[in-house]
Amino acid sequence: MKKRLTALLLSLVLVAGVIWAGSAYFDFVSQTIYEESTAHLTEIFHQANQQLYNLVSVNWSRMRMWVPYLEKAESDEEVLAYVDQAREESNFTDFYFISRNGEYLTLTGNRGYLDLRDQLPNLILEKQPIVVNSVVPDQPEIMVFAIPAKQSSYRGFDYEAIAITYNNSDMVNALKISAFAGQASTYAVLPDGRIAVDNSSEAMDSVHNLFVLLEESKSLTDDQITALQQDFLSGNSGSLLFKINGVSNYLVYESANFQNWTVVGIVPTDVVNSSMNKLQSTTMLVVSGIAIALAVMLLLLVIQQNRQKLRRKDNELLARDELFSKLSVNVDDVFLMVDANDLRVEYVSPNIEKLVGISEQQVLDDIHEIEHLIRTDESVHILDQLSTILPGEQREWDREYIHQKTGEELWFRVVVFCTDIQGEKKYILDLSDRTKDKKINQRLEDAFHTAENANRAKTTFLNNMSHDIRTPMNAIIGFTNIAMKHEPKPEVRGCLEKIRESSDHLLTLINDVLDISRIESGKIKFAPIPVDITVVADTVLSIMQGFLSNRNIAFHTDLAIPEKPCVLADAVRIREVLVNILGNAVKFTEDGGTIAFEASYHPGADDRHIMVRYRIVDTGVGMREEFVEHIFDEFSQEDNGARTQYKGTGLGMAITKRYVDLMGGTISVESKKGEGSAFTVEIPLELTDESNVQTQGLPAAKVNLIGAKILMAEDNDLNAEIAMVQLEELGIQVTRAADGKEALKIFASNQPGTFDIIFMDIMMPKMNGYEATKAIRALQNRPDARTIPIIAMTANAFAEDVQASLDAGMNGHIAKPIVIDEVVKNIARNLNR
Repeated sequence: MKKRLTALLLSLVLVAGVIWAGSAYFDFVSQTIYEESTAHLTEIFHQANQQLYNLVSVNWSRMRMWVPYLEKAESDEEVLAYVDQAREESNFTDFYFISRNGEYLTLTGNRGYLDLRDQLPNLILEKQPIVVNSVVPDQPEIMVFAIPAKQSSYRGFDYEAIAITYNNSDMVNALKISAFAGQASTYAVLPDGRIAVDNSSEAMDSVHNLFVLLEESKSLTDDQITALQQDFLSGNSGSLLFKINGVSNYLVYESANFQNWTVVGIVPTDVVNSSMNKLQSTTMLVVSGIAIALAVMLLLLVIQQNRQKLRRKDNELLARDELFSKLSVNVDDVFLMVDANDLRVEYVSPNIEKLVGISEQQVLDDIHEIEHLIRTDESVHILDQLSTILPGEQREWDREYIHQKTGEELWFRVVVFCTDIQGEKKYILDLSDRTKDKKINQRLEDAFHTAENANRAKTTFLNNMSHDIRTPMNAIIGFTNIAMKHEPKPEVRGCLEKIRESSDHLLTLINDVLDISRIESGKIKFAPIPVDITVVADTVLSIMQGFLSNRNIAFHTDLAIPEKPCVLADAVRIREVLVNILGNAVKFTEDGGTIAFEASYHPGADDRHIMVRYRIVDTGVGMREEFVEHIFDEFSQEDNGARTQYKGTGLGMAITKRYVDLMGGTISVESKKGEGSAFTVEIPLELTDESNVQTQGLPAAKVNLIGAKILMAEDNDLNAEIAMVQLEELGIQVTRAADGKEALKIFASNQPGTFDIIFMDIMMPKMNGYEATKAIRALQNRPDARTIPIIAMTANAFAEDVQASLDAGMNGHIAKPIVIDEVVKNIARNLNR
């Protein structure tokens, strides 16, 4: 065993040494051939460069000799004769006098414009000789040689330079290379790559820009092309290799020593290295033969050593294939292995016919059979995306299929893995049947939409119910209050008090139902403002006095004084929470019982917060322990007897719990049947500066509104009568409009100052309250149109209704049924009384 291992190692070392030596020799020969070939080419093309330079230099020199004679010539005939003689000596095609702006005049008097490209400033301003490609009408492309001259005139034409032209073929002859059997190409190239002089072979025909040629060949990197451009600009020489149309070429270049031109030579490498390639090929064949012989020996040795191992591996693979095949038949996934080069399917699990409805052989013949089953209209197909997946990555798609035999709609999750197996890139596709999940999700989604629609319908119903019930409730409560002020007989007063008590109870029930609905829909938000937290407890105690009237219940308070009472809090929500709990305590505590209310303040999570704790304890009827767990559920009451005796909707504590949760607090309850209950509420509050807390307004009873003038838009006669009677009792003058359109007309037709304030109902015929308000605010001829206070007085009582009123340009909002004290406060606040 040791001998075999030693022989194997020695063989591996020998083969590695031969491979390394062959590779090093190949690199050495290739580098030597390159250096020798480019040196030879540089010398050859240098001669062509020298010929071009000589041609340019000779022409410029001759023209410099002509200039003095042309300046001194006494007649046009002398100039013509002299130029004709020069033409015979130099063989140029045409002679031109050049003006400052590039216009020319020929000896025969023809005029035109000679396009000298960007070289005209160098010729006229810099006084430098130039050579440039150009064209003149009705002639082939020419090469122009021009030199500056003193400002002179010929036939009345002012010129500052002279020029002669040659056909491009004359310039091409200067770059001809006799070597390489006509397969060499020679160019004079401008710095931007444009070909100034083109002496190309048939293989390199139609080259207009060298850099474009190299970019299109895609055999050089952008950095290499950029470096070549820098060499051209700097006048450097050099060489490189590039391929075009699969043919490798040498490219050598050197500066032409004038106008930043560069002479470039291009020759196929096979033409230059024809003899060297034979030597290299022979050498490589010998080295390859030796390497192959050693490799064969090594291969035979390895085969001999590993035959048994391969047999065992084959058995293991067969067992795994059998296991995988059995498993794949019984799962809802189709597995495929695809070659990355040609998308040839190498494996497909046999359950594909059962899941998709096409045979295993169809997919093996053409993987696009699966793609054809996709029902989606997506423009991106999975097979088109495979080439973008790198080894180790995976992509996922959801696709809809049609079973080819049953026609059933199927949904698949397609997962594609890219892997590298022994150097070959493979794609593994897993088509997982998600039809059952899709149908379940669809049913859930349908149920969700049904619930949403039902919830919207419920919200719409509650909104309508709120408005429609509050309107008659306003009449009932209003007329009851009016009747109570006229000192009725005792039996009538008793009836009125029962009506008022029942109305208040009905309004509370309506508000509870609407509040819980709006909490569930997320329309009630927590809106903290700067307040003195001790004022909240004081307000609750004031309300409690009304609860305890005519009741024999002992009420004890223990109110701590916080060090910093100014906080950000939703005082309205906190008050409603405490009033709900205290109201229940009064309702469920019999006369002779006791209720205790405590308020304490504790450190919060940090220095910027405090924790306010309220505790309410009563000696009322209490609750069974099993009911305590459900006290905060909606419509929960311990038994029907309690409902009959104590009344209510069973929503009060549910609303209380939601409000506490909304403010980030907690509420807990302890209770025993027949002994009473104890509620604890804890709410975290953020401290604020004392200057942010608004002071409380004066009580309504202390406000004098005598003489105030109100325009009231109200389409309901009963509601209008109620409001007018109660306001006129306070000395207020009220003018009624039956709708928004009439309110606008009355306001516009009266002088400024006629009305101090406008009360605007919302839902009115002809023109609603929002429209009327906007129309009043838009009156251009009334200076008070934008300043007069407009207050909504409406049965639309929700928070978004308040916001809608403000958005329409109103200054406040009063909900029906109206409370005269709130109305008075709104009037006083807006009139600054």
